[in-house]
Amino acid sequence: MKSDSLKHPSILLLLLSIADTYLTLTGISGGYIREANPLMNAILEMEPVYFFAVKLTLPAILVALSHAIGESRPVRTLMNAALIVYVTVFLLHAFWIALI
Repeated sequence: MKSDSLKHPSILLLLLSIADTYLTLTGISGGYIREANPLMNAILEMEPVYFFAVKLTLPAILVALSHAIGESRPVRTLMNAALIVYVTVFLLHAFWIALI
């Protein structure tokens, strides 16, 4: 990566991805939540290991691309969009956990 400006967002994205995957699987196995994304739900029903792999691979690909390409407007936009989605999902998980 030509610039370190995406280092912290990359780390945050990966941590949020791990937290989302763990909390989703924990919530589903406990019967507290269900997977809202129909595609991810189908993957989960097919094989939980595939679900885990996809949930962690997609953000990892974005991080790898950001490091390979370097900072650019499209990369920054994708990174910010992914972070917004993951922070929102993380807050939803936190809300659901607080209700339990």
